[in-house]
Amino acid sequence: MAHSAGPPSPGRRRPDLRHWLRLRSPHFAVLGVCMAVGGLAGGVRSVWDGEGIRTILGTFGLGIFGLLSVVGYFLSYEDRRGRR
Repeated sequence: MAHSAGPPSPGRRRPDLRHWLRLRSPHFAVLGVCMAVGGLAGGVRSVWDGEGIRTILGTFGLGIFGLLSVVGYFLSYEDRRGRR
């Protein structure tokens, strides 16, 4: 049987796994909210418990990255919908 040229038929394609973490994906926004809440709360908890500076900065960094990803999602959402 000869192989046909071109992309496979729609039913045979593998799902693209990159769509889960695209900046436009709502899954990315949920992940960012979880990272922001967990990272900022974990950073406060680390300061309260007297952990080392690397642990404190690492958890706060995770929270800040999550916060920036959520802000980036909503800014790109506004650009897709058009500014009013």
